[in-house]
Amino acid sequence: MRNYLIRRSLELIPVLFAIAFVSFWLVSKMGDPFAALIINPHVHPEDIARLKHIYHWDGPLVTRFLFWLKDFVHPTMGWGLSTLAPGRTALELIKERIGITFSFSATSLILAFIISVPLGVFSALRQYSIADYALTFFAFFGMSAPTFWVGIILMYLLAVKVHWFPAAGAHAAFLTIKGMPVLFDKAPAIRRFLDTGYHLVLPITVLTIFQMGGWLRYMRSSMLEVKNQDYVRTARAKGVPERTVTYKHALRNAIIPIITLIGLSFPGLIGGAMLTETVYAIDGIGRLTYKAVMSQDIFVAMALITIFAILVVLGNFLADILYALVDPRIRYS
Repeated sequence: MRNYLIRRSLELIPVLFAIAFVSFWLVSKMGDPFAALIINPHVHPEDIARLKHIYHWDGPLVTRFLFWLKDFVHPTMGWGLSTLAPGRTALELIKERIGITFSFSATSLILAFIISVPLGVFSALRQYSIADYALTFFAFFGMSAPTFWVGIILMYLLAVKVHWFPAAGAHAAFLTIKGMPVLFDKAPAIRRFLDTGYHLVLPITVLTIFQMGGWLRYMRSSMLEVKNQDYVRTARAKGVPERTVTYKHALRNAIIPIITLIGLSFPGLIGGAMLTETVYAIDGIGRLTYKAVMSQDIFVAMALITIFAILVVLGNFLADILYALVDPRIRYS
C-alpha cells in the first residue's frame, strides 16, 4: 500500500503540470490582464509596463507560465494582481472567500452522504413499494432540478413567505448582544458561528438536495445488484441475521460506487455553489469564479481553475484509497 501511494503521488505531478499549462494557455487567450488598468487615470503606461515586467507578462507563453507556476507553489507575489479588485492579489481574494464556500459545501457533502446511503438501502430493500416510488421521485427531482431554481423556491417559501430563514447573505451585519447592536466581526466567536450557520441553512439544503438525488439512485441500484449475489445468499443459508447480511455483507460492497462519486463531487460542489452563492448573495469562491471569468480577471481565474483541477485529481486519488479500505478484495501493491 505504501509503495502504491508513493507511486500514485508521483504520477499526480505531471498530470497537474499538464493541466496547469493547458489551463494557463487557454486563460491567456482572454487577453492582457493589465489592459483594464489603462482606464484608471492614476495609472500611467510606464506603470503598466513595469507591472508586466514584474509578472513576466512581457515574455513568451512558456516563460509567463513557469514564473506563474513558481509563484503558485511559493506565493511571493500573491498569484498575480486582480483587475476585479484593484490593488489586491488573487491569493488575498481567494483566502477571504474559500472558508465560507468550503464550510457549507463540506457540510452539504456530509449530509448528502449520511442521508442518501440509508435511503438508498431502504429503497432497494422495499423495491416497488410506495416508499420506493416516493424516494425514486425525490431522487429524479434532485438530479434534474437546477440548483438556482431550487434555491429560489426555498427562498420564497421559507424566507419570504414565513420568514424562517434569511433570504441572502452569509451572516448579519450586526448582532444584538445584551440589547446592543454589535458589528459581526466584533461579536463573540460562538455568536458568529451560530449566526453564520443560521444564514447558511438554505444554501446547505440546496446543495444537499443537489447531491442526494444521484447518490440515492446509485445506492439503490448497487444494493439491488449485490443483495442477490451468491455470498449474500450463502450468509442467509447459514442462518446469519438479516440485519447482519444487509449491513455487513451487502452494504460494504454496494457502497463502493458511492466512493467514486464522493471523490468526484469535490469540484462539482464548487460548480453548484457558484449558482447557489449567486442566488443567496454569498460572497464565496463560486461567485468569485463567475466574476473573474466575466470580468476577464486572468490571474484570479487561473488560480481558481488550478485549485479545481487539484480537487479533481485529489478526489480520484482519495477514491482509490477508499476502495482498498472498503473492499477487502482490493489490495494495492
